[in-house]
Amino acid sequence: MIRNEEARKPLSLTDQRSRATADDVWGPPESRTIVIRQGSAWQSLAVLFLCLLVAAAVLLGHWVVRDLDRKNQETTAVMARAERKIQQLDSGLAFEATRRHMLLGMRNHILKANPRVSLGEAYRYAELALAASEKYPAVDPLFLLAIGLVESGYDPQARSRADARGLYQIWPSTGRLLAHTLGWSYDEAMLYDPEKNTEAAALYLDVLFSTYKDPQLVLAEYNGGPLNAGYLRAGAAALASETRSYVPRVLELHHRLRQEFEAGTALQAEARGDSERRGKTLGAP
Repeated sequence: MIRNEEARKPLSLTDQRSRATADDVWGPPESRTIVIRQGSAWQSLAVLFLCLLVAAAVLLGHWVVRDLDRKNQETTAVMARAERKIQQLDSGLAFEATRRHMLLGMRNHILKANPRVSLGEAYRYAELALAASEKYPAVDPLFLLAIGLVESGYDPQARSRADARGLYQIWPSTGRLLAHTLGWSYDEAMLYDPEKNTEAAALYLDVLFSTYKDPQLVLAEYNGGPLNAGYLRAGAAALASETRSYVPRVLELHHRLRQEFEAGTALQAEARGDSERRGKTLGAP
């Protein structure tokens, strides 16, 4: 009770002064203001935006690089195609040059073998022989040329004592078989047709090469039939004398033709032949 009463008693002047003095020492109580900063949310948004911007830049860069790589691949492919076309063009030009060299050289030999044939006819015979050899790759066009030179001298109307006919001297019996194989209607007039005679001869040689592989045996049968080829293989004395001289003659001529064409001398001779033939065509003496 005494303490409560003392607590209710008003402060004395001395006590008030003491409290005032204490307040003066520590100063009046400060009022503090709490400031809530709103900048943290904006910073987060800025960081997020910066991250998105960086990601977009990376994606854009990746797309640009991929697009450049695609364009580079397309350019490489276009250049490769162009290079292949150039190579094909070069090989095509080289092939055409080689083919023309072959045609003109063959024509030259046909002109020399048959003075009565015209330039156009000689070129056509050469073209037929080359086309036939391209159709039947086992047949060398110069081998076919050598056979034509020896067999008929490139006279399409030639007919031997054994009844072989045309440029490559095909027997009627053989011609009938070859015509059937080629799907032609046979008649003897076809043996005098340069185109049909040439293809039939090339087919016959192609069959013989697939049978024998040896050019000597091929020529022996071409000239004298399968019995002669057997005689040649066996070295029999019964080999026909014509075949005995025919085989080395064609082989020697074929070898010489190959040497001439490889050396390019066939065209040199052909230029002189053309000049002489043009003079005769124009009526010069």
